[in-house]
Amino acid sequence: MGEIFDHLCKGPVLILDDRIGDNEDLINKLIEEIKSNNLPLISFKKIEEVKKILPGLLFSNFVILDWLLLTEKKEPTNGVQVGETGKQISEEEIIEFIKELKNVCLAPIFIISDIDTKTIEEKLTSAGILTEKNNYVFVESKSIVCNTKGAFILKTEKWIKDNPHIYLAKFWINELLSKNTSIFWNLFNLNPNWPVSFYHSFKDDGDDPILSLRDTLYQLVLSEIDFSSINESFLNVELKKEDPDSLKNLYKRLVYLCNNIDKDIKPGDIFKKDGEYFLNIRPECDTTKRVKDPELYLLEGEEKSVKDVGNRYDKEYGLLDRKNEIIMLFLDDKDIVRFDKRKLSIKKYSELKGYKKICRVSSSFINKWQQSYSNYIGRFGIPSYPKNIIELIFEKNNGS
Repeated sequence: MGEIFDHLCKGPVLILDDRIGDNEDLINKLIEEIKSNNLPLISFKKIEEVKKILPGLLFSNFVILDWLLLTEKKEPTNGVQVGETGKQISEEEIIEFIKELKNVCLAPIFIISDIDTKTIEEKLTSAGILTEKNNYVFVESKSIVCNTKGAFILKTEKWIKDNPHIYLAKFWINELLSKNTSIFWNLFNLNPNWPVSFYHSFKDDGDDPILSLRDTLYQLVLSEIDFSSINESFLNVELKKEDPDSLKNLYKRLVYLCNNIDKDIKPGDIFKKDGEYFLNIRPECDTTKRVKDPELYLLEGEEKSVKDVGNRYDKEYGLLDRKNEIIMLFLDDKDIVRFDKRKLSIKKYSELKGYKKICRVSSSFINKWQQSYSNYIGRFGIPSYPKNIIELIFEKNNGS
């Protein structure tokens, strides 16, 4: 197999084809090649069977699907093996399955068939599924993939090489899982009852035991993760001119979290009322679910124009904020929102019924801003505002 494939592609291979076991079909030749490379294999004939175990495909290497997968055997009618209605149902099921699978794993999907590949690609495109290049679906001739030894491995390696986000994702997952396994076995060997021991120890210290367990495990695993063997040539490539909106949305995705933020209270929660913004900077241990109606420490913020903070923008060093403020970019689709550290209000959570929680600042950023305000939490490292993000705001407005 290829070096990159061997190093990065861990986990089982899934094959979904209704001709498995039929010695006259080429898919069985591919199955034998996969087995000869000592790769774990999961094979199914029916899509319904795969859907039952979909969550278990989290760490799949890759997936091989037959485009003309039938839900049941049909006798040939007037020389036609598959009726048009039956064929359309099969295509719709596979398209839906591909979309579901994308939400489970980062595995490339090989769609193989004896029919024209362009026809399949057009149907996938019309369903919102792009193929090749920066995507994850590859339409291949069944005869080529099954008869050409190593064809699917070479295709997977090229996909990884051409996609920095896939290379990094594969590397990260492998490191995370291997170190996580090592840490948990190490703790077990030291004391099989270590979770209970830690829980009571944290509880006796007055800390939230669940939060403390989470933080402890996070630090233990993170301290073991090793990036020294990463191949920087896959990441250190020349950047193409990027769309400003794409850069803006990428930055917002890194800083502001919007999913599953209403079930609890955490530092970094941002509320909005009557055009004003309120940033909770109180440590998480003080606002846990053990407190029925916790108090929040809220810094008040408001939208500012580029002109208001333009004197703090330096083309070489970026945005230089002052000690008494926290400046956020692209919050709530505003270029600049400024929080004043001198304006702190303490409110019970029950008092915020008229406020709307709009997002939560990601942990790295809120750790930095908490530290800048009260030194509650240590900072483990955070990137500064990207230079191209700063330029989007200030240079397009010429400081006005």
